[in-house]
Amino acid sequence: MHPLLCALAFSHPGGHAPTAGNPMGGMPGQRVEVTIEPQRIVVDYYAELAAIRVLKDARAAGVESRAWAPQQAEALRSGVRVRAGETEVALTAMPVEAAATLREGALVEFRLSAAAPLPVDPGALTVRLDNFPDEPCYYAASVDVSGEFVVVTTNLARVHDGALRDNHHGAWRRNDGGRKVEFTLRPTRWWESRAAGPLPERLEGLVGWDVARVAGAAGVAVILSVVAVAAGWRVRRRPAR
Repeated sequence: MHPLLCALAFSHPGGHAPTAGNPMGGMPGQRVEVTIEPQRIVVDYYAELAAIRVLKDARAAGVESRAWAPQQAEALRSGVRVRAGETEVALTAMPVEAAATLREGALVEFRLSAAAPLPVDPGALTVRLDNFPDEPCYYAASVDVSGEFVVVTTNLARVHDGALRDNHHGAWRRNDGGRKVEFTLRPTRWWESRAAGPLPERLEGLVGWDVARVAGAAGVAVILSVVAVAAGWRVRRRPAR
């Protein structure tokens, strides 16, 4: 039997009931971590299932192979989708350290990772989770954004009067709207900070100034002004012929 199955066999059978260690009460939990790099998007997907459920499914399938855990994880891959505007983005699988891990609270965490080149003008991006379509689930999503981009709009948070509102970034939600992570990107303007960070820090209206760039531009403007004044003074001082 796979080592994970052995561990599951000795897991607390109450994994299907709500407890302090398993507040999901046996419902699937789907979590996605999105990383926006200068030229690609990386999606790390995690599915958390009650250990007792996983054990029952494995026993019903009569699985004894060490390939069981990776196969179960791979079965979830098609349920993680990315769109750029209306165009489906083809994701390429990336290796992970462990495809399935037994976690505290009698949960089994499956993990997948994938990446795709970022469109030249990424615009509106959507990450959708289509696994467990007929079941209520818990959802959580987080996005890390390269300093090359600013997030204009997103369904994870908003900015109003210079303050962050309705921030769901990284929070668990029992809401089917959590199946989709939506955000629209634009290039960072020359005066805006290019420090990479989590989505709330890269939201339009919250991104700070690039002090070095602004100070440099101001210094150049002062120098040009001084040169212009000096040139004008010399012209005025030039004797008439």
